[in-house]
Amino acid sequence: MVLAGNTISINAAASGLSLRKVEALALAADPGVQSVQANQTALQEMAIAAEQLPDPMLKMGLVALPTDSFNLGQEAMTQVQIGVVQKFPRGKSRSLRSEQIGLKSKSLDAIARDQELRILLAVREQYLEVAKQKQLLKINAEAIEVFSDVADITQEYYATGRKQQQDALQALVELAKVEDRATRISQDEQQARAKLATWIGDAAYRDLDDAWPLLKTVSTANVIKENLQDHPRLLALQENISAAETGIELARQKYKPEFALDLTYGARSGVNPNGSSRADLMTFMVVMDVPLFHKNRQDRFVAAQVAESSAAIFARDDIFRRLRSQVDFHAATQGKQQERIELFETTLLPEAAFSSEATLGAYQSLTEDLTTLLRARITEFELQLEHARLQAEVLKTQARLLYLEGE
Repeated sequence: MVLAGNTISINAAASGLSLRKVEALALAADPGVQSVQANQTALQEMAIAAEQLPDPMLKMGLVALPTDSFNLGQEAMTQVQIGVVQKFPRGKSRSLRSEQIGLKSKSLDAIARDQELRILLAVREQYLEVAKQKQLLKINAEAIEVFSDVADITQEYYATGRKQQQDALQALVELAKVEDRATRISQDEQQARAKLATWIGDAAYRDLDDAWPLLKTVSTANVIKENLQDHPRLLALQENISAAETGIELARQKYKPEFALDLTYGARSGVNPNGSSRADLMTFMVVMDVPLFHKNRQDRFVAAQVAESSAAIFARDDIFRRLRSQVDFHAATQGKQQERIELFETTLLPEAAFSSEATLGAYQSLTEDLTTLLRARITEFELQLEHARLQAEVLKTQARLLYLEGE
């Protein structure tokens, strides 16, 4: 793996289960995103419904019915009434309530996008963990082969009297330790695959690409922080603030009266003294409440909404501060990891390989002891293992910065 600035390039050919396939599987199968999207659809429908007038009320009844005879035509005042009452909510409360619900729907849209980014980060980290264990297992397999050769050479030297039995036993012990490490790495790989299976099911147990995955180049820390306001997590919180501010205006509508129109038709039976039929009656009334005593009602509603708006702003600012800190933290970590990668690839690994080969030649010519050879081999493979771990950590840090960048 070659590092150039913030870019990680891999030249190995890709085959098997790629990171892109894993990402696609995880996003397609995640119920969390689908749940948020369903809630968003529900809010969109509610926003349309909230803007409509309340359903009209139908009223029917008898007015001024004489109780001595219950005769509808006995008294001129007696009516059989049927009417319609239509309420009109206070001020702009309908449009404001619809707007508030629409803002909450937009918030869920941003939440769904943030959920997708979180899923991508999680599967990237788990995929890299599996890839790391595969690389460690590959390196350890080479170590088993090398230590097997050392054990065979030492056993041959012991058989010919050139080495003591202690050397042969020591070589076998080191070989057993490397074989035990292979078992531990295999266990770690299975555990990593089990965690990856949380997102993609049985596909997690398929063979992965041999090469490290290629991730998108990350912008600088300053660029990420400048664009942090557009991160879906912050956009969702901003929509919550807008919804809370709309809630303040909605609460202020409670100072305005609520109207109702009452249209009633009254049918009368019987006749007038002159013998003519009694005329039916039509009633039209306007009803309204008068919010006079607002100290412990309307004022409290407005104060509550103002506090809710402040809480939303504080929550947004807190998350923004945390995200900025994470950008600085991961950017600093990435810089040091790249320095270590360069040190490993330019100095530590080449020198360890040269020292190991030189020590092996000296051991075969009987000018160096077994302990020195084993120490050189152990150092070489431990550096290779640490290099593989570092490669995985570099990519994990890059994945975390991609999340903060919204990618």
